[in-house]
Amino acid sequence: MAFKYGTTKFDAPDAKVDQSGLKVYADAHEQFRRALQGVSNRVLGGTAGTGYSPITATLTIGTLGVKITKNVAVVINGVQGTAAVQDNLAMPSGVIPANSACKYLVSTALSAAGTSGTVSGPGNIVSCADYDSNTLALAACKLPDLPDNHCALGYVTLTTPYLTAVTLISTSVLGTTGGTDGYADLICMPYDA
Repeated sequence: MAFKYGTTKFDAPDAKVDQSGLKVYADAHEQFRRALQGVSNRVLGGTAGTGYSPITATLTIGTLGVKITKNVAVVINGVQGTAAVQDNLAMPSGVIPANSACKYLVSTALSAAGTSGTVSGPGNIVSCADYDSNTLALAACKLPDLPDNHCALGYVTLTTPYLTAVTLISTSVLGTTGGTDGYADLICMPYDA
């Protein structure tokens, strides 16, 4: 409730100071809005949890794609939902060059909560030749932007063989020519990933 003292609200900012830069809702940058959403849309826990620590989706390789191995509760734009166990989340089709590294984001949308997840990416593709090890190359990889109205569940890392490009088909993690994959779980989108 606004309280007025005389003709000026007691909590009104100084009119001589530009306050527009402090108004989050006045910022028109889509990237900033998505970054806030990526931190606020988060995994709460799961049915097997004790309530003291969050339960992660525990991503792993599936029969033909990425697999969510645990049910988790999520909050997306203030609304609670679930991401259910699911196998065969399709990887985006494409060709990753030989001796390269990249990351793919696994997320869920509220409209699909309880039924499915989404794999998006890669964020960027890094040449392993530019780094002393594949681990350092993967550390330089960025995740793709979180899709609008999604909650991040985890990510898949992919390192391609030294001399062979990897062709990803829509249902395969490793495509038709191999590669090394890894899985990491998230509670929310990392601040700088």
